[in-house]
Amino acid sequence: MSALAIILVGLLLCFAGSLSVRLAVLAAGFGVAWTLAVAFDADTGTTLLIGLGGAVLAFVTTLLAARFLFFIGGLCVGAVIGAKLFVLVQGGGADLLLLLVVVPAVALTCGLLARRFERPFLAWGTAFGGAALVLSGVGRLWADVAGELWRPESTVGVVVVMLLWVVLAAVGYSVQRRARRD
Repeated sequence: MSALAIILVGLLLCFAGSLSVRLAVLAAGFGVAWTLAVAFDADTGTTLLIGLGGAVLAFVTTLLAARFLFFIGGLCVGAVIGAKLFVLVQGGGADLLLLLVVVPAVALTCGLLARRFERPFLAWGTAFGGAALVLSGVGRLWADVAGELWRPESTVGVVVVMLLWVVLAAVGYSVQRRARRD
């Protein structure tokens, strides 16, 4: 159930994220909280609660900082991207340090890019964040067949996930761009 929810949130973020900044923030907040909860092996109920808490926290943050809406949106989407990168490269005893460096660094970078470039960046950012969630959800839902999409165990697996991530994000961006023209 949890993986199916994250696939749906990922699809929403990937294909419609830039159409509504608030929707993107809710989806990204849920996504980053879910991804990290699963990475730390939380059970399904706890993962969903943490995901909902992340969505609420991200949304409330945007309401309190309306002037910085694009920055906060980029920050949330960047956190999703950073969390996926963390899952792809984690290993060994430095996992917590890696988490504390990678996720905030990517989140802050995306926040600054979103503040500077606004909607054009947010379309790319939400497409990449949503694609990360979709791949993670598919990898969790069908672990026997597609588990490598969640946590690849080889260099080839990481490369395949990254290629699929870029392709799905490009399709998501294309859909968002087309929808904005209509």
